[in-house]
Amino acid sequence: MNLSEIVEGIPETALLYQGDSYLTEFKASVLRVVREKKSSVYLVLDKTLFHPKSGGQPSDRGVISGLNFEVKVKKALFSKKIVVHYGKILQGEPREGEVHGSIDWDWRYLLMKRHTAGHLMDHCITITTGRWAETTDSWLGDPCYVGYRGEGLSEEQIKKVEELVRERIREGAPVKVEYVSLEELKRRAPHAPNIYRLPTLESYRIVTIEGCSPIPCGGTHLRNINEIKDFKITDQTIVESGFRVYYKVV
Repeated sequence: MNLSEIVEGIPETALLYQGDSYLTEFKASVLRVVREKKSSVYLVLDKTLFHPKSGGQPSDRGVISGLNFEVKVKKALFSKKIVVHYGKILQGEPREGEVHGSIDWDWRYLLMKRHTAGHLMDHCITITTGRWAETTDSWLGDPCYVGYRGEGLSEEQIKKVEELVRERIREGAPVKVEYVSLEELKRRAPHAPNIYRLPTLESYRIVTIEGCSPIPCGGTHLRNINEIKDFKITDQTIVESGFRVYYKVV
């Protein structure tokens, strides 16, 4: 199914998760329903808590229910700043109108821990190596990793990074989200690892772990890094663009 055709003429989706990552339920209006074969369906809402697959973060999953129908959302996808929810019809016939949505909180919270830990690891790699960690890519699904430019870390450096991340987690630090102009972003975070990959926008959402440099990011994060109970680097692989550091959180 062509997503660009599904979202044609639909206004930009309000992303509720960017305002509060801890919300688990919401009400919205279905703007479009597109049936696929058998029991599959695409739903477009005016607003959503479902984080679509983007920026290295996997899609949220959960349930959307309306008058006499229920859809199990398997994935959410971005198209032209519009979120498309794809899932299986559990009962009834989906239609336009008011709905109630709920996300799989256990999955979302794990992604929040992984995402926040990834930003913290960027900071600790910078401290350990003495040079700004420049990210290339990331994936918060399984297995979870962040990719960096460079020749990779030594075993001693890997151990040091892991120790620093764990130390910061034990100490705890609040995580703040702000919206700033591009000029303000460049002033406050000139070495942000992904600053040169950003599109042109009116404002930029930045995430700051207290004591670390701000990072432009549209994903979901913890309120405090002490919500991560444990962190461990599990592997490092060398790739064409640099290296990837794999890690686990609890």
